[in-house]
Amino acid sequence: MPTHEWTLADDRYGRGGPRKPRKTLIIALVLSGAVALLVVLRLLVPGLFGEGVPQLGHKTYTARADCQMSTSGNSGTVTINGTISGDSSRFTVTVEVLDAATKQRLAEQTFEVRDTTTFGGTTAVQASAGPDGIECRIAKVV
Repeated sequence: MPTHEWTLADDRYGRGGPRKPRKTLIIALVLSGAVALLVVLRLLVPGLFGEGVPQLGHKTYTARADCQMSTSGNSGTVTINGTISGDSSRFTVTVEVLDAATKQRLAEQTFEVRDTTTFGGTTAVQASAGPDGIECRIAKVV
């Protein structure tokens, strides 16, 4: 009677032969296409990712603020007067009042400027300024 010998061969691929790396190739192509699209968009539209071209709401302006402080003991008031001009008729301007020597913030005032180029007002100060006086700076314009 004939005998059959069956051997266990090294069959790494299993039944059906070697698999095609189709899924891996498709994933690699999709990722490469997405990266290429982002690069092209970044080059064509510089402001798209928050750099370069100003974002919506960005305003070009020129602003100046002056402050005068009146004190009584450890407290007082600061009178702020300023001007702003630019490519918009509406601005929100935040002015900080600082101690000139220590740069410590003594007060902060926000002004809504609409259809004009001037702003101003008074604000309370809880601490007196040092011997060098006060300094005004425009902290934020929106």
